[in-house]
Amino acid sequence: MRVPFDTEFDRLLDRARELLGAADDDQLGDANVAVNQALVLRPDSVDGWLIKCQVCSATGDDIAAFAAAEMAFARAPERAECLYWRGAVLGDLGRHGEALRAIESAFHAATDHDQWLLEDLFYEKVLVLEALGLPQAAVATCEAGLVQCPGSALLRAALVPAERARVRSGLKVLRGGVG
Repeated sequence: MRVPFDTEFDRLLDRARELLGAADDDQLGDANVAVNQALVLRPDSVDGWLIKCQVCSATGDDIAAFAAAEMAFARAPERAECLYWRGAVLGDLGRHGEALRAIESAFHAATDHDQWLLEDLFYEKVLVLEALGLPQAAVATCEAGLVQCPGSALLRAALVPAERARVRSGLKVLRGGVG
């Protein structure tokens, strides 16, 4: 049974989430319209800007996703989810050092209510560490993530490429002495 919406804003955000969650690229335009209409009603909504960020990210518009992440972050700089999305989008933009700092800040800001976000935080950190050429740190992050999220198929899958990269980097050192 659906809970009735308190406001048109809530209805529009729920619609945007639903369309985004459908994982159907053809529905992303409608999700964008819904979140834009919601933001017209409440331009200071952190949740609205986070959903806008996700819609833009899903459409591949990293610049718009970053702008939306910054709007959310400006309104709630201590909120782990804002820091996570800021870091994720910075990573997509190739700004890996800044991305890592934002993700680390998200870990520090996370509360008991943010447990649902931990798996994604660990995974995003792994991706950034790999992009920075730090395979051993990526493997350690996967392993730490699996301690916190033992059932995570996402982190188990990430561990394989991270482990391969760590082994390759070790082989380069060994091969460097062979001449």
